[in-house]
Amino acid sequence: MKGKLHELAGKLGDSLQIPKDLSYQDPVLTLTGARELYIENYKCIRQYQDTCIILLSGHHKIQIEGKNLVIAYYTDVEMKITGEISGILFL
Repeated sequence: MKGKLHELAGKLGDSLQIPKDLSYQDPVLTLTGARELYIENYKCIRQYQDTCIILLSGHHKIQIEGKNLVIAYYTDVEMKITGEISGILFL
């Protein structure tokens, strides 16, 4: 049921020309090189270590892997992660 509702909301957003990140409630990741990652539309921080950060978004877990990872700042809708980012996984 939840998947159908998500799909319906996305199709409605498409027909109204609403940006996909808003209509599908998907996270937006902006990676600058391998040193900075900006994330929008996340829900909460599940794990925070200097080698692995796991976030929950609307439909995924996002795992950021690397070395010396630091959450430089976060608000209720966005965050910035710095460090040596070696991988990003959607689980």
